[in-house]
Amino acid sequence: MQAKPDFFRFNFAGMLKNGLLSLFLLLTLSASSQIRHMFDTMRHDLTHQKSMFVCLDGKNSVIRDMPVKLFGLQFGYTYNRRTNLFMGFYRSYNLEKIIDNPSGGIPYDSNTVWQRFRLSYFNLGCEYYFYNTPKWRFSLPFAIGLGGGQVRKRKLDGVFSDKRYTVLPLELGFTAGYKLTWWVWISGGIGTRVSLASSKFNGSYYYFGLSFRFGEIYNRARQLHKKQFAH
Repeated sequence: MQAKPDFFRFNFAGMLKNGLLSLFLLLTLSASSQIRHMFDTMRHDLTHQKSMFVCLDGKNSVIRDMPVKLFGLQFGYTYNRRTNLFMGFYRSYNLEKIIDNPSGGIPYDSNTVWQRFRLSYFNLGCEYYFYNTPKWRFSLPFAIGLGGGQVRKRKLDGVFSDKRYTVLPLELGFTAGYKLTWWVWISGGIGTRVSLASSKFNGSYYYFGLSFRFGEIYNRARQLHKKQFAH
């Protein structure tokens, strides 16, 4: 009589385990199907009409718990109003941060150690608008780059450590944008950066601000110029 409850508990645990495994496999297959569909759509977009874009870009990043600002210039082409291929250049700007102050000086003394990260790189990437309406855009940007990083430490009497690294940043994120006018968007995004060459520069990033579509301004000005000469 005592064996029956144990038998049912054993079967229930097995059924639960198998059910969770089946659910995981179904979700994995569904995600794989969505990813394949996205790449198929992107390949289809590359056969359609393209338009050039140029934009200024800025990101707030965190490297080893230290805030770093990245400023960049990005340019490329949008295919079928849905898929971007782009190239960019980014350079960091950040203030120094006190990382060690053993004597507790106010605000600092000869034992205080300051640290600063520097990061600059080129990247190549793509961005897919999986939701694209006249007013709203949601996208998944992906990029890989090549550049250099620097970690500098100093005290009051000067720099005592200055190390440089090769950086291969791999970035993946999510962005959302809302069109204010035909040439200005308000947008924001989050993402992560993993350096394939030096993990010291791994970190998350986020941004929020205005996006100016200089490429769209140029294209419209060129079309207007052609119409004027056509008459």
